[in-house]
Amino acid sequence: MNLVLSLYANLAKGFSKIDKNMSLNNLTLVSIAIATYNGEKFLAEQLDSILNQTYTNLEVIAVDDCSTDKTIAILQQYADKDKRLEIIINETNIGYVKNFEKGFKKSKGNYIAPSDQDDVWKDNKIEMLMSCIENHEIVYSDS
Repeated sequence: MNLVLSLYANLAKGFSKIDKNMSLNNLTLVSIAIATYNGEKFLAEQLDSILNQTYTNLEVIAVDDCSTDKTIAILQQYADKDKRLEIIINETNIGYVKNFEKGFKKSKGNYIAPSDQDDVWKDNKIEMLMSCIENHEIVYSDS
């Protein structure tokens, strides 16, 4: 599956320009929104690829839409090891689009990168997107 993933400026919180000379200790927060539903087959590989990004100032918001498999247990195992991962479990199934919207609304970063539960990212994906965004509202790349 060839999905185009995007990094969106979080316009509700204001747009900020990225300084290419910014130190690694002072990076802009990027939120990654993951919508999950019965994704146990792909989830560990996806989370590994996201949590091992070369760009480290991340928050990962995983919103689960009432999974009946081991998705929630896998998310919890990763959250126990990495405090950048926040898990939200819906009380009722709200569907794919609303599930992502919920993740976007919970995001605190200046930028949001959506990720489907079967995506596997290159280790420098966010770093590359952040170096390109400048004054644009959106940049994208294949994973």
